[in-house]
Amino acid sequence: MASTTTSQSAFDFKSYMADRRELVDHDLEKRLSCEEPSVLWESMRYSALASGKRIRALLAIAAYETVSRLNNRFDISHSAHELSLSLKPVMPLSCAIEMVHAMSLIHDDLPCLDNDDMRRGKPTNHKVYGEAMALLAGDALLMRAFEVLLGSGDMDGDIENSAILLDIASGLATATGANGMVGGQVFDLIYTGLGADKGTIDETIIRKIHKGKTGALLRFSLWSGARLARAETSQLEAMERFGDIMGLGFQIADDLLDVTGNIETLGKTPGKDQAANKATWVSVFGIDTARENLLKLESEGKLLLETTGLSQPDQPALESLLEMAIHRNK
Repeated sequence: MASTTTSQSAFDFKSYMADRRELVDHDLEKRLSCEEPSVLWESMRYSALASGKRIRALLAIAAYETVSRLNNRFDISHSAHELSLSLKPVMPLSCAIEMVHAMSLIHDDLPCLDNDDMRRGKPTNHKVYGEAMALLAGDALLMRAFEVLLGSGDMDGDIENSAILLDIASGLATATGANGMVGGQVFDLIYTGLGADKGTIDETIIRKIHKGKTGALLRFSLWSGARLARAETSQLEAMERFGDIMGLGFQIADDLLDVTGNIETLGKTPGKDQAANKATWVSVFGIDTARENLLKLESEGKLLLETTGLSQPDQPALESLLEMAIHRNK
């Protein structure tokens, strides 16, 4: 692992991310070790263990750390071994989130939805394992996520811990289902092809689509990390508001990359949204206005963290993750 040392004057965000991503990847590997039927587990591992940003897992971890530090539960500036021990409680949640995210990518790429051939720089799951197996692998990843999450604590022992886990599991179900990602995907299908130039699509519709399809799991990641750290009500509310900003910023950046990126940097096929005449921020507002909105969201998010007491000058992980989501090139 890279050094985890931080200071008032400098925060090594690259090392911060690398250390925590390594922990998530290691834990995810263990929790998806091959069983029978082997082809199903191989298909699950193919997508879940593929190289990715792990931004949702990192958001949950950053929220957990932030609340834990602010509420004097522990200080996270430790050696690699101590970091692993300190973050052990949030690893099952982080892995569950990544499994749900992998499920959504597998299903989104299917011919009946976005019909994509590339994901994270390699052929999509159904191109390797077939449509039926890809569908089942996504289903299995979703169920495995809840297995991992609900099996992470003593449900018959610590009453408070059990209540927190059940609360988080309920939140994950909501973020994933009809009021979250699935619902957002349906709205995306409904409005695809209608065309912003016909006046059919406006900002309200765009926000409705992406609040579910993209924003719901990002928002949940921040809220759940804070909830696991036993955050106060005001802290949870602030994390949810920050999650809304993060989700919107992430999607606008995605929409921009679809028209400005290339397959080498994106790891997926660019121009798909334009070709399908999807409802995006770029199709409604254009590239320049979309970029202006991104910068406004960045300022809004940082101000929110500062005014709600969630900002940590010596370890501004949440601010750095927001910057990464907005200024990324893939």
